[in-house]
Amino acid sequence: MNLFTSRLLTICGLICTALLFQIIISSNLVVAIESSESNTNKISSGSELESIVTNGSSTNQLAYRNSQHGIFMLFPSNWTFSNSGLPEYTQVAAFYGPLQNLSDPIPPRLTIIVMNYQQNVSLKDFTNMTLSSLNQTNQVKILSSDPTTLADHPAYQVVFSTLPNMGNPVSFEIMHSWIAMGKKIYVFQYSAESSKFDTYLPTIKQILQSLRIDITR
Repeated sequence: MNLFTSRLLTICGLICTALLFQIIISSNLVVAIESSESNTNKISSGSELESIVTNGSSTNQLAYRNSQHGIFMLFPSNWTFSNSGLPEYTQVAAFYGPLQNLSDPIPPRLTIIVMNYQQNVSLKDFTNMTLSSLNQTNQVKILSSDPTTLADHPAYQVVFSTLPNMGNPVSFEIMHSWIAMGKKIYVFQYSAESSKFDTYLPTIKQILQSLRIDITR
């Protein structure tokens, strides 16, 4: 195993651990979103939102553009966009679904992660390292692992569930989809409580179907 591969394996392991930690603290992020309206739809440098009117009278979709990473996609107007308070520097944006009722404290979430490397990273190498890291932890159960397509390019997708424990009794399901484009890895992470994962999955699939990535950036 060369030095680059070894470092990549270490990074993947840290990412997987960080993902689990982010699930645990997600309820705190919800509180921050609800209590501070200034965090809602806050736009950072290189990002912009645009309303899309499809029925002539109301807005039911928003277009998200990130010029820095060449990302474009559509998401429902009743979802909340935020790029503040994200726990990892590689996370560029997060989208939160609407809360249904008082017994629904943690909304579904779609997070965009972009990792930059000094040399090209292949989809095969990143996939192997990520799956190896997931298989080495006893905190998740892999439900599916298959090749897929993102933005008309070959990609990979794994769905896994977290195992309840004393510190976090709620079980979550996470759909982790990624694509390798030159020196960048784009990761799109959908997470929700296991009991609600299938409810929001069609919406997530629709969002990902609208995804476009400009590889010239």
